[in-house]
Amino acid sequence: MLRDTFRASSAVECMNSVLRMQQSRHRQMTQPMLDLKRLYWNPHPFGSGPRKDLCPYQRLGLKLTSYDFWELLRSDPTEWTQQLSTEGNTE
Repeated sequence: MLRDTFRASSAVECMNSVLRMQQSRHRQMTQPMLDLKRLYWNPHPFGSGPRKDLCPYQRLGLKLTSYDFWELLRSDPTEWTQQLSTEGNTE
C-alpha cells in the first residue's frame, strides 16, 4: 500500500512541477489552461517503466478514436461525451 502511495505522490509532484513552471511564466493558472495541459499530457504514452507504451487514458480503459493531441484538440468534445457514455452503458 505504501508503495502505491509513493508512486501516486511522485506523479502528483511531477505534475505540480510542470504547473509551477507555467505559473512562474504567466502568474495566473486558469481552468481552460489546466484543461489544455491535461489534454496534452494524458494521451502521451509513457517512455519507460512498467507502463511503457501506454498513455494515462489507455491505462484508465478509455478507448478513443485517436490519442494524438492535435486530433483530440480539433475534435468535438460532444463526440467524446457520447462515445464515453455509450461505453459505460455497455458494461
